Amino acid sequence: MNFSSKQLGNLTLKNPFIMAPVKTAYGNPKGEVNELHLKFYEKVAKGGVSLIIIEPTAVLKSGREHPKQLCIDEPHCIDELKKITDTIHKNGSLACINITHAGRAANPKASGQPPIAPSAIPCPATKQTPKEMTKDEIKEIIKAFGDAAKKAKDAGFDAIELQAGMGYIIPQFLKERTNKRTDEYGQDKTLFAKEVFDAVFSNANGLPVIVRIAGSEFVEDGITPKDNEIIIKLAEEHKACAIHVGLGSACDTPPWYYSATFTPAEKQIEVFKAIKSMTKLPTIVDGRMADVDKIKEALNDGWADFIGLGKSLACDQEFVKKLTEDRLDEIAYCGGCLQGCLLNVKSGVGLGCIINPFINKDKFTPSGKSLKLVVVGGGPAGMACATYAKMKGYDAILFEKKQLGGQFNLAVKPPFKETMKRPLNSMIKELERVGVNVIHEEATYDKIKAHNPDVVVIATGANSILPRIEGIENEYAMDAFSYFEGIKEPKGKRALVLGVGLIGRETIEDLLLKKGFEEVVGVDILEELPEDFTLARLKNNAKARIIAGARLERFTNDGVIIKKGETEENLGKFDTVITSIGTKPNTTLYEEIKDKFDKVELIGDANKVADIYSATQQAYSVIEKL
Repeated sequence: MNFSSKQLGNLTLKNPFIMAPVKTAYGNPKGEVNELHLKFYEKVAKGGVSLIIIEPTAVLKSGREHPKQLCIDEPHCIDELKKITDTIHKNGSLACINITHAGRAANPKASGQPPIAPSAIPCPATKQTPKEMTKDEIKEIIKAFGDAAKKAKDAGFDAIELQAGMGYIIPQFLKERTNKRTDEYGQDKTLFAKEVFDAVFSNANGLPVIVRIAGSEFVEDGITPKDNEIIIKLAEEHKACAIHVGLGSACDTPPWYYSATFTPAEKQIEVFKAIKSMTKLPTIVDGRMADVDKIKEALNDGWADFIGLGKSLACDQEFVKKLTEDRLDEIAYCGGCLQGCLLNVKSGVGLGCIINPFINKDKFTPSGKSLKLVVVGGGPAGMACATYAKMKGYDAILFEKKQLGGQFNLAVKPPFKETMKRPLNSMIKELERVGVNVIHEEATYDKIKAHNPDVVVIATGANSILPRIEGIENEYAMDAFSYFEGIKEPKGKRALVLGVGLIGRETIEDLLLKKGFEEVVGVDILEELPEDFTLARLKNNAKARIIAGARLERFTNDGVIIKKGETEENLGKFDTVITSIGTKPNTTLYEEIKDKFDKVELIGDANKVADIYSATQQAYSVIEKL
């Protein structure tokens, strides 16, 4: 596919593809840049995007969202950020800094103080209530935005992006729901935005400025396309070079903010078109835009001038290069699971991807050694291991008795998870492209031995079994794997799901949305269940009841007895019982052969039941050492 160069202010971009700001959490509390940053941005730059808007960079520590976020508030930050811009320029792209202050979305663990905001309105996503800013603090933030713009040129940036949306500090001033002030910043809710714009544009030193907005926050009394009129007007008056349109609010609507798979694409495009109709400035759109047909539609129909790519570049940093070279079958597509990116950033591990362990590392190249590997099990761990082995020039044989993908095939079946077929298919295509020899048979010791391998890797996954609970034999019961595989169909209209982890939550939602159950009760022994979008949806579903901190004691003729604390409760009878506990590594073959070959590795769920990210990381570690 051919894409011509385009003007963005005084910059000539080689194509219409721009990297949107993606949090990496690679840094440290001092805001220092390290090799993880540099390798990540090096690979993105080499991958063909014309302009890289680096991760959100806080203008003050009080505006940080996580402890590892980059800052531009201290003198040393200029030299640190210049390491990134030098790397980006050296590898063929232009560099833009996204300057931001999170306001009520800030993280006190990152800033060392309570969040500050226009008014003391809690942030639902962080469950923090900010302190209302004093006028001195307001002036300090306005000055910090101006100072950040001034430092951008010294740090080597080619452009500046002003964060004026996404639920952060500027839109927090614009609406009554988040601004209850009675002073001039409450009486004129646009005043703060006007003063920040003045500070940034007057200090930009000739650098073009992009203005970032949320086209809609999708929350009652939140920012709508019409509310963006003031921001667009300010952008036009100050001669901004583009409007960058995202969606959602970091505090109020994280699913839209993170472009979760269950947010409707038609609503997204509707907002993009609305914003485009409101301005003559070029628009950049991002959010699940790594789709060839969608890209063509946006550019050909004119509802976007530039395409923003975010998480998709964590999945495949060469997306643009492959697209422009018509190597579409080689693209690794993001499924929007947020497992390797969002969850890793929130936990402090740092930006990753379930199918790209090379996100901040060099890909494997032929090692010059001659090795033969036999890998048993064609799930994520096994497929990744065999693929990476071929990258290093080794002979790789993969045994898979059923279907390539293993339990990854089940991940696409729950509601809103259809897009997970994209990364699954990408893994299978890469396996085929590098030439892994796949044998669709059950592996045995004799079959493995016949290949005379130097290394055997066991990736046989896990088995799910019914737990031993008194009376369960008298129930219509099944494990969650059997449910999603269709081995056993649920019956009736009232179901019990035991275990409310990821699979349990997806089971509950599937029963409600696809099977038409009228009530589903989930019971989990954990007092506090890890939050995610699925659990949030279930809590808002009147047909779902989630009971945390409870143990299922027994099944009786009168109903299911649970114990919470010292109190027992009878939940009544259920038509179907599904268990998502009791999953155990399948190590049968490993135990049989572990002492019969020189080198035997155990990876994936066969080693420890975890997730796809963990599976591919283990595969990487095994091959790296060979």
